[in-house]
Amino acid sequence: MKDQGMKSIQKNNFSETFHLFFQHDRVSKQVISDNLGHSLPTITSNLKKLLDRNLIIKDGEFTTQKTGRPAQAYKLNNNAFISLGMAIFGDYVLIVALNARGELFAECRSDIVFKNIDNYYYKISQVIKSFITRKNINEDCITGLGIGIQGLVSQNQKKVIYSQILPMQGVTTDVLQQYLSFPVSFLHDADAVALAEERISTHHEDAIYLSIGPHLGTAKMVDGKIYNGSRGRSGTMEHITIAMSDKRLCYCGRYNCIETYIAINALISDDKETLSQFFNLVDQGDAPTLQRWHQYLDDVSEAIMNLHMFVDSPIVLAGELSMYLKAHDIDYLENRISKISVFPKENSYLSIGNAHNHPVAVGAALPLIKKFIKNI
Repeated sequence: MKDQGMKSIQKNNFSETFHLFFQHDRVSKQVISDNLGHSLPTITSNLKKLLDRNLIIKDGEFTTQKTGRPAQAYKLNNNAFISLGMAIFGDYVLIVALNARGELFAECRSDIVFKNIDNYYYKISQVIKSFITRKNINEDCITGLGIGIQGLVSQNQKKVIYSQILPMQGVTTDVLQQYLSFPVSFLHDADAVALAEERISTHHEDAIYLSIGPHLGTAKMVDGKIYNGSRGRSGTMEHITIAMSDKRLCYCGRYNCIETYIAINALISDDKETLSQFFNLVDQGDAPTLQRWHQYLDDVSEAIMNLHMFVDSPIVLAGELSMYLKAHDIDYLENRISKISVFPKENSYLSIGNAHNHPVAVGAALPLIKKFIKNI
């Protein structure tokens, strides 16, 4: 029993030492002692283990005004482990690679039209392998592949349990796992966006994330984690229905889901018009375009008011639309919400998302990094 207790303490000390490298750019033995209170023999032993496993590297010496030998500096080996993320869309896939600090260092887009057949998944596996080779990624350092999909996934993240935008319902990770040597997992695309946003957030508070792209995805973050509920359905607020004067059919088969008012497809109905072209006209003050924009914002206000009454948390407007939103758009939304809200005017709870660089693929890879670090 004593041996088991000692081993547990040693493992905990080792884990604490490793985690410290994510809080500091460079670390010395003294920094470890000051922060963790470990003895010098313990510190020396753990540093040697981390060096042997290539998780950290030596990084010169700390300069000091004191006499005596400068302290050896150590830092995290950013390439010690790598996580891959992928986003599957109707006409292309996007792959990214994140280093140990969760920083994106490689990406690749491949135009492959989705088909729920074996050959489609085989093609994707070959794209992944080619990406690994071209980017000189050591496959032994890959913690896994996280795939952001437009659908709900099982709790073990191995099966798609609901998907209407792409017909993936019932698909398991085995369709790719059979071709790859590292673990594969699924993640709801809206959850992935929320994770990407939370990583770069300076607030780290509970929030609702509206991922506004061609379709709407929503996610709820609680205590730094995605809240999915007991059956993985919590947070799918895009299918809450609201009473409006018109009647809009949602892809789920119901009418007047929030999706049909907030998704970009509700704003851009003409296949020939792009979001960039639309906002160019908005910036130019084009009257018909401004009318469409303000009507859209009015609908967004109605949806946001309902969501905020249901879950009293900050709301982050993320996804593709966030790249075009400006501060005065938030002001417009808040003024509109204050007029239709049943409560007195509140302090601002709306903000614009900042994760603009492939948030679905990046967010799908982030849990793999956290899992690896946690298990050290």
